[in-house]
Amino acid sequence: MSDTSDSSVDFQQIENNASAAGGNIDQYLSGETSFHQHDMSWRWTGGTTGDWTDPANWTLYDSTNNAVDTSALGSPAIPQLQQNADVNIGTGSTTSPVTVVANAPIYNQFRSLSVWQGGTLKVTAQGSGGTNGNVFAVAGFENNGTIIVDTPSRVEFGGVTENRDDGVFTIMNNHGNVVFDDSNLNGSGTINLINASLGTAGEPVSIGSNTLNLQQDSSVFLNSGTTGTVNVDPATVNTIYIQDNNLLHTGAGSTNDQTAVINGVSQNTHFGIAGLTTAPTSAAYTANSDGTYTLQITMADGSDLTYKNLHMADGYTPPATLSIVQDSSGSGWDVEDTSSAAPTGGYTDNDLHQQMAAVSTSSTDAGGDTSQYSSTATSFHQHDMSWRWIGGTTGDWSDPNNWALYDNTNNAVDTSNMGGTAIPQLEQNADVNIGDSSGNTTTPVTVVDNIADYNQIRSLSVWYNGTLKITAQGGSGYVGNVFATAGFENNGNIIIDTPSAVELGGVAMNRSGGTITIMNNQGNVTLDNGELDNGGTVNLINASLGTVGKPVWVQGGTVNMTQNSTVFAQPGISYSDKTTINVDPTTINTVYIDDNGDKTTAQNVVVNGVSADTHFGIADLSAEPVSATYTPNTDNTSYTLTIGLANGETVTYGTIVPAEGYTPTSTQIVQDAANNGWLIENADTETCFLPGSMIRTTTGEMPVENITLGTQLVAFDWKTGREITRPVVWVGKAHSRVRSELPHDEAGYPVRVLKNAIADGVPYKDMLITPEHCLFFDGQFVPVRMLVNGKSIFYDTSITSYDYYHVETEEHSVITADGMLTESYLDTGNRSTFRQDGKVAALRAAGARSWEADAAAPLCVGRNFVEALFRALEARGNLVENCQKPAASVTTTHDADLHLVMKNGAVIRPIRHDGQNYSFMIPAGAESVRIVSRASRPSDVIGPFVDDRRYLGVAVSAVHFLSSKTQNQITTYLEGAALDGWYENSQTGSIWTNGNALLPLSEQTGGKMGMLIITAVTAENYIVDAEQTDAVKKLTA
Repeated sequence: MSDTSDSSVDFQQIENNASAAGGNIDQYLSGETSFHQHDMSWRWTGGTTGDWTDPANWTLYDSTNNAVDTSALGSPAIPQLQQNADVNIGTGSTTSPVTVVANAPIYNQFRSLSVWQGGTLKVTAQGSGGTNGNVFAVAGFENNGTIIVDTPSRVEFGGVTENRDDGVFTIMNNHGNVVFDDSNLNGSGTINLINASLGTAGEPVSIGSNTLNLQQDSSVFLNSGTTGTVNVDPATVNTIYIQDNNLLHTGAGSTNDQTAVINGVSQNTHFGIAGLTTAPTSAAYTANSDGTYTLQITMADGSDLTYKNLHMADGYTPPATLSIVQDSSGSGWDVEDTSSAAPTGGYTDNDLHQQMAAVSTSSTDAGGDTSQYSSTATSFHQHDMSWRWIGGTTGDWSDPNNWALYDNTNNAVDTSNMGGTAIPQLEQNADVNIGDSSGNTTTPVTVVDNIADYNQIRSLSVWYNGTLKITAQGGSGYVGNVFATAGFENNGNIIIDTPSAVELGGVAMNRSGGTITIMNNQGNVTLDNGELDNGGTVNLINASLGTVGKPVWVQGGTVNMTQNSTVFAQPGISYSDKTTINVDPTTINTVYIDDNGDKTTAQNVVVNGVSADTHFGIADLSAEPVSATYTPNTDNTSYTLTIGLANGETVTYGTIVPAEGYTPTSTQIVQDAANNGWLIENADTETCFLPGSMIRTTTGEMPVENITLGTQLVAFDWKTGREITRPVVWVGKAHSRVRSELPHDEAGYPVRVLKNAIADGVPYKDMLITPEHCLFFDGQFVPVRMLVNGKSIFYDTSITSYDYYHVETEEHSVITADGMLTESYLDTGNRSTFRQDGKVAALRAAGARSWEADAAAPLCVGRNFVEALFRALEARGNLVENCQKPAASVTTTHDADLHLVMKNGAVIRPIRHDGQNYSFMIPAGAESVRIVSRASRPSDVIGPFVDDRRYLGVAVSAVHFLSSKTQNQITTYLEGAALDGWYENSQTGSIWTNGNALLPLSEQTGGKMGMLIITAVTAENYIVDAEQTDAVKKLTA
């Protein structure tokens, strides 16, 4: 197998060039700007009910109130055709109501919307599977009538928002996808949420003086201090979140009072704190003298969050104390009443409930059946004017002196009467040109946009000598796009260096000479159609392209990934042209395939530079991967990665080209809860030193970062008891970022061994090493993770990102670091994970090595030896300074809580438990059940000196099914790891579950009702609060 990779990309140079483009951003204007002036208006001239996308329903008027001939503007003649206009629905009279339904997705943004008394706008447009942009977008609105949003898709209502006294704004069946660019919905009207969420965790909204109504599992994310009135339907679950912005926990004795009046509170009303990392310590209701209640939530630091004015629903008497429940959707905690039942008859007669039910019905009925309206997606890219860059070789997008506007006859347009700053967002119906379209590359031009502007331009053309660099960042509360175009064509360079949202539109063409660089942006660059026509190059630098919910198609070209970058790809990645992905082998990077549609193969894709730090993921996955195998291809250069799923399907990456020196071998499958999927990672472990580790050399102690090729180390020959000299043949450096969602021993936290923790003067200073790094004791190497006692040896969770180093000697050696005997680097195939500064000398033997054949001493993970060592070091901790306070001991139980869960979610408890036999009554027609129990890792329950980090549920040795006439032995579980939730078959005849294991039944029960008897041994103990069965699971493939 060849050790070469097709990737020869200079990732550092790519970053240097992108960072340097445009120079220091301090020279450019910053802040926010927006455009809402308009000299024309669209008016609804259709019937009482009609389709937004029917041009017969609209008339365009100029500023002198004369109708405009739209035939020359293109078609269809609807508001998005001419963006620089106000759109008017209704006449201001309630005696002649009109209802306009927007049922077709259109990602073009128009300037302004006015819904008058008697007017109703209902947005029902839904994006298709590839639609990532807005299905309806306006830069600002004024509502005196009714606006109804009934779609799960993304809808933008801009930065100028006014819901007037008579205005009603209803959001239905939409969870966090209605966007107000400045996170403000101003006004004093009414907001209805019906099975909907307003705002998101981390992006709360301000609702001004509006009255807010919540029903049918709705939620709102508010800032602390919201006033006004909130009504909650007592009959349905609804949640009011306050965003933790570091003002909610300001120390003992401090109180944050919420004065909003909240009506209809019942046991179905939840109060959440979004973004709070530490659980509140208590939550209690107290009655006020006027019949209302106060809810006091006490934080861990002693501060209080109080709701002072709660009105309970009739029939509900709150308990004194409430439950505090972790809330993953809000990234915080919920306060809930889990002890009260609904009053007799429920809340069906409650006035508030009935009023809300009526609102739900009328909102659903408005506009009638949506099948009568067009659902065909429409977009507009024609333009009759063009903006041209006339500034210098480097300049500011927001400086009007740098732009000139030309009409379609190539004459300059006088922009002085348009109002506002004469930059491209002023006149949206125009193409924006940067650089020379003739092909000239001798006079490069760089334009920097450093001001946030949510107004969308129609079209962007970056030519051969042109560079557009977007560095604008939205301020506090800004959630809209900081730069937006409905489409682009790139023959030059587009650099996006901002964490904020950037829209690149629905026509996205990166030509053969074009380069798009995305830096420091995590999934906030939107391709409206989810597709990039890529003949050029896309660079990702600490960036994500796409998200788990909005994966992308990259059609052809090259994608370069470095510094913890991620691409979320549609199945196939590219259906028409081959796409080449080059990954930096020295940094972690991840390629995801979305579990949607064709999962057969990652078609037409070559991945170069793959190393131990290259991860392959499957996002939004329903079936658990059970195997992941690399097999060599016939070209003797590349590999095929085949991922087998529990449902029998496979995902295949056909051309994986490893980096030089890396041979892909074993893999591990790690659950990726954040993306509802799984990651395929290299199973090799890292054994490394952190900077500052002092290595003993023949010339004295030397920091590991100063070790170079040829440095002579002092090694210990434990077999003869003498010191020897070993030259350094390779030094590797890499960077690690902690994955805090994993257990500490797998998350990547370094281990700190305190000074004197092993013996007096050993180590002579605090030692920082990675968990798998081995220390030397009595002729054996022991991984330091097995010695972590939480006192003198512990995971340093204050370090979440760090460089680390390998030092390789000619032979694997026992060396000294910080006064402690430890190991040098043993290359087991992960050398390409690291980079080496300076000239690389060929001083090492080629090929990967193994512990069995090449280690300087045996690796010991046996409990007998390691536990005795652990206990001795734990006891010695009393003599060591600066010891940590160990974490509180966990509560354990012998009870496995073994039960079954049906496919429909129904739980079946055992009707009999006799020793190791558990009997369950199974209904007829059951195709399968899941064997569910507590699950814990022996390394957590017993101690880290046990080298078993599997989540163990129960060990099943037999399954029988008894019906009225037959008795069958169920054997499907004997497939072991090939089934979801089972480990490999053991030599004892029992197979462990991971706490949630699939047991197919239909073939061996005939679909009959009967008794299922499971013979199982439980684990030694379980952690009680570790219903972490669906926490991270790690399976070795």
